[in-house]
Amino acid sequence: MRPRLLVLSRQGRASLPARAWPHLTALADVREVVCDRAPDPSVAAELLADVDVLAATNLCLPRIDEALLDAAPRLTGIVLYATGYDHLDLPLLRERGIALSVLPDYATEAVAETCLAQLLALATRLHLAHDRSRGSVPPSTSLRGVELARRTLGVVGVGRIGARVAELGRAIGMTVVGHDVDPVVRHERAAAGTAMVDLSELLAAGDAVALCASANQSGLPIIGAPELRLMRARAFLANVGRPQLVDTPAVLAAVRAGRLRGYAVDEIVLDPVRDADLLTEGRVLQTGHSAWWRDEVLRRGGDHWFEHIAAMLRGAPLDVVTGDESSTARLAGVVGAGGGRVEATA
Repeated sequence: MRPRLLVLSRQGRASLPARAWPHLTALADVREVVCDRAPDPSVAAELLADVDVLAATNLCLPRIDEALLDAAPRLTGIVLYATGYDHLDLPLLRERGIALSVLPDYATEAVAETCLAQLLALATRLHLAHDRSRGSVPPSTSLRGVELARRTLGVVGVGRIGARVAELGRAIGMTVVGHDVDPVVRHERAAAGTAMVDLSELLAAGDAVALCASANQSGLPIIGAPELRLMRARAFLANVGRPQLVDTPAVLAAVRAGRLRGYAVDEIVLDPVRDADLLTEGRVLQTGHSAWWRDEVLRRGGDHWFEHIAAMLRGAPLDVVTGDESSTARLAGVVGAGGGRVEATA
């Protein structure tokens, strides 16, 4: 039997470049399903009953739990059209020998540029100048800002995105310090010229702090009330990672108290009634998970997804989070049963 591939996405065939489909159909029996949300558990179980590889966007990814995996005994690999994977049960996938492949590079530039834009908006109050010109905030709303040049930017999480944020910060004249829990990343960034410091030192030094870290599996925030007390008074905080990287009520309280000059987050965290004061004052900037939404990112994402799906089907998955020798062996067995190998490059 040839391996079976299921593709779940909102755009169907348009979610991948046209050139992908001849390659994928040569590698596997392919079924694509268009959906605007994750399938219900019973539907997902039916869809995955005889599938070897699942390729899904986050929007269409079903809940991966023991019940679903019991209903999908052939599943050997998941290729997720996303960079983050904190919402998945990694120990369960490892236990079942399922390789999880993600796309770490497709949105790096866009997200880093959004982080810089968030900081510039908070500093210049550009968003409020626009709102005031349209009459959507009172004329008394302050447009007085500050310059970021010659100030210190602290980058928490100096991986792909954080490293680029550091470069952009230096480009506008900021002094940059970084923090990362990964010793390899710390060494690499220090060798490249970024001063790497403890989190407490970074928070005390930063006129602006950029959160570019991945969410941890525990769900515990990096920035909570104790960390906020360490931050320089009237600092900016920008979060292009998950909202749970911070204790949101504590951050909003710090903004209201004037402890923080402003907070930007790539999500919607404010209640329009309860938090009307923050919306009017513009001290909290919400970008609604749009940091990655760029023409170039969509083209690049489709290419990368194709490349990663094809690699999974060839038994040599890319950027694997949960893979080990057992899952690779399972994949190799599936590919061997399919009889043929087709090289695909993106």
